[in-house]
Amino acid sequence: MSRNTQKRRPQRQRFTVVGLGAAALLAGTASGASAAPGVVIPLAPGEVALEAFPVENFGAMDPMADPNTAPVLTSVGVQYGGTITVNLPAELDDSAVVAELDFDDDGDGTADVTYSSALAPADPLYLAIAGAGTGSIEVTLPADDGSGTDLAALYLEPLTTPTLGPAFTYYDPVVYALDLAAAGAAAAVTVEPALLAASQVPCDISSATRCAFPSPVTVGSTVTLDLTAGSVLRELGITDLTGVQVGLQQLDANGDPVGAPVALTVQVTGATASFVVPAGAAAGSYGLVIAQQAPSGSLSIVLVEVSIVAEAAPVAVTPAVNAGLSSNTGVEIVGAGSGTLPVAAGAGLLLLSAAGGLALVRTRRRPAAEGGTCEF
Repeated sequence: MSRNTQKRRPQRQRFTVVGLGAAALLAGTASGASAAPGVVIPLAPGEVALEAFPVENFGAMDPMADPNTAPVLTSVGVQYGGTITVNLPAELDDSAVVAELDFDDDGDGTADVTYSSALAPADPLYLAIAGAGTGSIEVTLPADDGSGTDLAALYLEPLTTPTLGPAFTYYDPVVYALDLAAAGAAAAVTVEPALLAASQVPCDISSATRCAFPSPVTVGSTVTLDLTAGSVLRELGITDLTGVQVGLQQLDANGDPVGAPVALTVQVTGATASFVVPAGAAAGSYGLVIAQQAPSGSLSIVLVEVSIVAEAAPVAVTPAVNAGLSSNTGVEIVGAGSGTLPVAAGAGLLLLSAAGGLALVRTRRRPAAEGGTCEF
């Protein structure tokens, strides 16, 4: 494409999915504390960030993938003059949606040509769409002018979540990378982005601060996850923890994740699920990745920062000499009814997100409620 037009999409705050296998980024410090037996973690986040993830570009979301593995982008093959239909997640309302198709001819990260459905039909850069308000948007792609790049980015926005409460914020837009000259591409293509619902406890995911769970956990102890009766996650249709996945991710001295999360064996009983902290886990800072698919197909990922402490060895005590008695009396010290003494541990953790190593990155994007559009 050789025509030049001013890009209409302003810069804005962005909370975006950058693909499979990236690290997440919550900074701060965590303080040491004594481990508590039988720790219970309520899955009751104060807010949930929603993002439509283009699975056809990056593959299925895998919360247990290695976050250090670079994402691989595969453009969706389409045809000039053909159509692409985007079937949106059920939670999103597209009544006011606008479609834009950007061509970056010189590869500088700024669109040189933008087609838009907001333009008048007589405009040569008009992009025809159908199905607004139905959850299925059909976009008719432009004809090839024979010049410039054949790679483009398709944006759909604004989108809202009228069926969900105020704890949910959707971050626009739906974005797809397209290749309009892909060999063998069909004239009509359909894609279905998946909805990612990311949250953090005990503090909000948008706070961008360190958010350690206040009670450290002991190696070999049982941790219980509790989907509380008032949890906003229930608005996604999650009524119990059936099918929940839990991964434990260790961090190095710099707070960077080390390899893929280790999937733990989980025992589910209704709205609670429990797992045992691995006996071989070294003391230190970890991230829990708690993933569950909702009935609608959306993926909920709850992030929890935890500090793991080693189980203390029993304390050997020398029998005291009891003057005036003909025998000595042995004294046994027992800590917290467990035969051990709790050990305090300090920790620093860079909380990781793993929607497959799926990384949620705070860059330059405002939520949909603030209006505007965003960069791909």
